[in-house]
Amino acid sequence: MASYDLILVGTSFASSFFLHEYLRHARPDAKILVLERGGRWPQAKLVNEIRYALRTIGDRTFRRTGRKPWLYAPAFGGTSNMWYGNTPRLLPEDFETRSRFGVGVDWPIGYDDLEPYYCDAEDLMTIAGPSEHTPFRRSRPYPHSAHELSDPEKLLLSRHGDDFYACPTARAHDPARPGVATDRAPCCTSFVCNFCPVDAKFTVLNGLAQIYDDPRVELRLGAVVQSVSSAAQVATGVEWLQEDPNLLASPEAIASRRDASASAEIVALGANALFNPHILLRSGLDDGVVGRYLHEQVGVDAFIHLGGVEGFNGSTSCTGHHYRFARGDHRRERAASLLETFTRTHLRIEAGKWRHGLRVTGVFEDLPQAENRVEVDPRDPSKPVTRYRHYSDYAQRSIDRFAQDLEVMFEGLPVEDMIIEEPRDSEGHILGTARMGDDPATSVVDRDQLHHGLRNLYVLGGSSFSMGGAANPSLTIAALSLRSARRGFGGGG
Repeated sequence: MASYDLILVGTSFASSFFLHEYLRHARPDAKILVLERGGRWPQAKLVNEIRYALRTIGDRTFRRTGRKPWLYAPAFGGTSNMWYGNTPRLLPEDFETRSRFGVGVDWPIGYDDLEPYYCDAEDLMTIAGPSEHTPFRRSRPYPHSAHELSDPEKLLLSRHGDDFYACPTARAHDPARPGVATDRAPCCTSFVCNFCPVDAKFTVLNGLAQIYDDPRVELRLGAVVQSVSSAAQVATGVEWLQEDPNLLASPEAIASRRDASASAEIVALGANALFNPHILLRSGLDDGVVGRYLHEQVGVDAFIHLGGVEGFNGSTSCTGHHYRFARGDHRRERAASLLETFTRTHLRIEAGKWRHGLRVTGVFEDLPQAENRVEVDPRDPSKPVTRYRHYSDYAQRSIDRFAQDLEVMFEGLPVEDMIIEEPRDSEGHILGTARMGDDPATSVVDRDQLHHGLRNLYVLGGSSFSMGGAANPSLTIAALSLRSARRGFGGGG
């Protein structure tokens, strides 16, 4: 059996940022095996061909009960291929909801523990953001200046400056901060951010692919990881099913499978919040918490009709964030909500007012519930199955107040009407299932994302979120991975 210093599962944000930091401290002769279940395709093929198949491919890899979809990208680079690119940080109070509001649980780390790693992740992604007028305490500026606001957003900034900010984003914007460079094209505001045709948005392919070309790294595609082997409270390796990645999780791919395994000194799982718990459960690491607290934010779209104000002239698709209800004591009773404001909007079907409006999305945090979970599928143990009842009453109470909250957030603007849609099916943010904490009785990993029982096993990514907050999670996932690797291998622990 082949032996490695590190076996890393997955190639999306969690795994790639962990590997980036690990390689900075690893020996010149270190051996790293990276296992990715998907294929590796160039940007042009992803944009023009594979994008239309990714959801179907993903749905083949797990089973769900009920209608709730869970979206991810089974490919090299993972969800970095299809994310929208918004990169808000969690707020300090998001780490302390139990202490501050009596709701949920506190994270075992605070905002200040993660802040320098947020900066490092933002530099690696060359984030465009507002370095001065920002809701976050910052120790250094963003690499790129913020995108230009649309006219409605400029009114929001002038009327609600204490709560309204330019949206930080991984969609490139010039000029860069001196000494920080990116070879990505600037955003051209074409509004197809999930698969950017000009490659302006950070992805693993355009930002971190070089780490997989490091001579110390062996990348294995088509590896469907099943379990972590262990002995005497130590992880010893990984077992997987090797299939043809070009067959896209089809019945033919399953027919091509063969058993494979390798041993390692360190194992790190970065396979997302559906597959991390599945691997743990298949490894006999069921402590009663693994797989539970599956959740994500809830998104609700709205269109604000504005008299005499056109909403098409920002410099990227999502340009603003309204924090009026993302923070504050109302969180004792109901969920935080972050309002996203878009240059990408809808035509208003009214003569002479075609562009007089603003599209917004309220993003509502959810309170994780133990009964929402991931299990091993009894029909096919090689797959996980999701069992999801509904999002929490805590989230619903804020959704029910969305119209009233919008009136507060748009006070002073020439609002003529508001059209609010039903909650969206998914935000594409899979969280929970191997949550972080200090107590092994109520959590799966510690503050460094190390498994409580197997102290050489990292469980990385959105699965470790104690609470989700209302912010997009990708930046936090990246920062957590940088922190875990630096503390584990860079002398920072």
